[in-house]
Amino acid sequence: MASRYILVMDWDETITRADTVHLVAQAAYQAHCTSSTSPRSVPPWSHFTNAYMTDYLAYQSSFGPRTSLEEELEFLTASATIEQASVTRIEKAGLFKSITAKHLQEQAAKVEIRPGFIDLIRRCRTLGVMLGIMSVNWSQVFIRAALEQKYGSCDDVPVYCNEIEFDKEGKGTGMMSCSDYVLRTGADKAKLIKQLLARNSGKKIVYVGDSTGDLHPLLDADIGVIMGEKKSLRETCERVGITIKHISLLDVASPKDGRMLYCIREWKELLLHGPFAHK
Repeated sequence: MASRYILVMDWDETITRADTVHLVAQAAYQAHCTSSTSPRSVPPWSHFTNAYMTDYLAYQSSFGPRTSLEEELEFLTASATIEQASVTRIEKAGLFKSITAKHLQEQAAKVEIRPGFIDLIRRCRTLGVMLGIMSVNWSQVFIRAALEQKYGSCDDVPVYCNEIEFDKEGKGTGMMSCSDYVLRTGADKAKLIKQLLARNSGKKIVYVGDSTGDLHPLLDADIGVIMGEKKSLRETCERVGITIKHISLLDVASPKDGRMLYCIREWKELLLHGPFAHK
């Protein structure tokens, strides 16, 4: 049985309880401790996070007030320059040089998944719903390892994500853009969603995300669902005129409202309400 829906989910703080990018970074520092070919003077992780925040705050200040949805989306799209500057900084420092899949797998064991996620996946499999994970995280290997260590094979769940570059010996080259899916911002996710729809005519996208970085795909999806109660995203929606309702108020038969999003606190709510609910 094939469903007319495609469920696409963000990874960090949507599927997971907390952000996991720092675990990918920890895998790199672990690699430096065990490899003779690692760079000698890679700065601490705080160096990269502080530099990112400095760039972001300067960009935010220079952009000015964002009082409309159009201005907010423009701000988020143009932030790609900040994201790319961060990646370039990390590549130049050689943070991911000498890292291996094993290092990533060891850190992936520390990932905590939100309760109810696998129950939803099983339900979607029963219904014939196409699945996908879409993330600006830095490693598909890391995300797949986290899923497989907890749930076994998840080959039916494509992971659209950036990837660390590995050489022929399976060691990181230090570069970070070898994936077919280079995703830096929500605008990149929205482009990929449009590609999915173009390849799957007649399907409808349900996108679940948790942050302002997910605003583009949340609005472009046929049904946009906010996970959790992140204050920054809710304040942004209020500021630019986006209404948020609980998923129990969704009428799947109604035409799409371009300024309407739905919310859940945990995955089990998508089993109780919406297009995947038990009838």
